[in-house]
Amino acid sequence: MTPPHAPAPAPAPAPGAHVGTAEVFGPAAEQPDRVLVGPLRAGTPAPAWLYPHPDKAISQRATILAALADGTSRLSNLADCRDVRANLRALSGLGVAVEPLGPRSVAVTGRAVADIRARGLTLDVGNSATTSRLLLALLAGSGASCTVTGNELLRARPMGEVVRPLRALGADLAELGDPDRLPIRVTGTRLRGGEVEVTVDSAQPVSALLLAATAADGPVRVRRRTAARDHTERLLRWTGVPVQESGTDLLVTPRRPTAFDLTVPGDPSAAAFLAALHLASPGSAGELTLREVCLNRRRTGFLRVVEAMGARVEEIPRGGAAPEPVGDIRVSLPGPLTGTEVSGPALVQSCIDELPLVAALATTARGTTVVRDAAELRGKDTDRIASVVELLRAFGASARATDDGLVVEPSPLVAPARVDLPADHRIIFAAFVLAVLSGGTTELSGTAAVATSNPSALRELARFASVEAL
Repeated sequence: MTPPHAPAPAPAPAPGAHVGTAEVFGPAAEQPDRVLVGPLRAGTPAPAWLYPHPDKAISQRATILAALADGTSRLSNLADCRDVRANLRALSGLGVAVEPLGPRSVAVTGRAVADIRARGLTLDVGNSATTSRLLLALLAGSGASCTVTGNELLRARPMGEVVRPLRALGADLAELGDPDRLPIRVTGTRLRGGEVEVTVDSAQPVSALLLAATAADGPVRVRRRTAARDHTERLLRWTGVPVQESGTDLLVTPRRPTAFDLTVPGDPSAAAFLAALHLASPGSAGELTLREVCLNRRRTGFLRVVEAMGARVEEIPRGGAAPEPVGDIRVSLPGPLTGTEVSGPALVQSCIDELPLVAALATTARGTTVVRDAAELRGKDTDRIASVVELLRAFGASARATDDGLVVEPSPLVAPARVDLPADHRIIFAAFVLAVLSGGTTELSGTAAVATSNPSALRELARFASVEAL
């Protein structure tokens, strides 16, 4: 049955047409790798409102789902970042027709998964963990035989949490290097229904299994530890694929998705970055409004954490039919921040990417801040627990790592002359917040990695601090 929101049929792009990402996003912005960050000139007005960068997680899931959908989907306001560019290149390489429609907009003409028959290709997805895991699932039930790989950081990240349950559904996956690591060769086959278990809290393995389940020969039940971000479940239901949720279990009835129209909302992680900069700035007592943000509660834990720390937060929902709730966020700081505890799988998963920002803000809070149940951070682009602690100490903060999190004690910050940053965008965002909090001038080296998720991050930082490329 065609859902009421499905688009009218449109002319399909030429078979096998390959999109150039520059046609969708323009040339990739050149990112300075060294910047000098200092205080703004006195009297510079604070921004009253901003639009956060579009959601990267939804962009990647939507493009891959559209590649399998029956008909032509139109996706607008895609996140312009390295991960989404790599995602579109991979789909195009598989022969999926992707047609540029304008800035950050594409038409994707889907193919039945059995009709994806590329052979012998190596799909390099750069640093995109989401794209790599979803591609493994897409290819597992296809007619293709391809290898998925990535850059050095991605090849070091664990893939067993996806590989093992996919194999339980009959997938033919072969690690070509270290066990449970990319590169992995996928020889497509018909997947079977059944029950699989995800043994980590992350949403990416769950998303991969839900995608694979759409082409299985029977229903697939996914048992998971934690109900993490649910963008894939929402998109599947939006496109007509039955997904039932019961506690931590998900049951998918195989069905090909129906083509859809989607405008990607603002990224809660990008909104958290802007909110953290505002809370760190001298103008934090005034209101900053962040517009058209995804308000999915499983992604907005950062807002609940900073509210518990003393920030004033207001969510203003907007109307309209969409798979995700969308609205504006108002944030201000009427008084000093206080320390807090961030724990429990549900809360931690709802702000897992923003925990470095929480740790940065906690350096000037009154009282101790403790993060628990976040061991997943050790398997990201870097060991983010160790990286955050090292970064905080570089600014004079008192912080220590634990097995599954960290402890931050308030202490006076000192702007270091120079900080060498790891190639981890989340750590770099936290460094920007610390630079604002410290009130001094610091050279940050390694900033080009912000392009992984938000190439506009330095431009956004310049609204709260003086930024000079070196």
